[in-house]
Amino acid sequence: MKSTSSILKEFEKTAEIWKTSLDVYTETHFAQKPSADEWSIGQVYNHLVSGTNRFHLAHIRQCLNGAESTPEGKTLPGKLIYLLGSFLPVRIKVPASDTYTPKQPSNIDEMRKGLIDLITTMRATEAKLQGASEAGKTAHPRLGFLNAREWFALIEMHFRHHLRQKERLDQFLKQAA
Repeated sequence: MKSTSSILKEFEKTAEIWKTSLDVYTETHFAQKPSADEWSIGQVYNHLVSGTNRFHLAHIRQCLNGAESTPEGKTLPGKLIYLLGSFLPVRIKVPASDTYTPKQPSNIDEMRKGLIDLITTMRATEAKLQGASEAGKTAHPRLGFLNAREWFALIEMHFRHHLRQKERLDQFLKQAA
């Protein structure tokens, strides 16, 4: 696996794409959906920012604060994703639910601030990973048991994975204009 400093650099590069793209959206674009069962670009941003804070970073904290040592490892899909260093280029459809479907953010500035804060948090988190035990792991629902470094790498892969969705939504918004 790459070093945490190189993962952080990749994350910062990808997060910058997301951040600078905010300049091209109007508030109307930000809430526009291609269909009733698809997300708006605003919801994708909210998924990345809120999901990272509530899910990925929470697992990193658990791993750093004494998650149980376990010999259990990744599932086959988890092994594949980490071997490739990215998610497979397939769309993942999850049924709409109150717990998973992201809310529409209040506005673009809320997401800009969220991204800036998240970049700062990722930098602080990377510093905490130096010398962290790889034995403490927490379970990902699909990928298996991950340690703090693996959760950290997952954040970068997740941001990069959603760039494909962003491209589809950007195309939709161009055609809708």
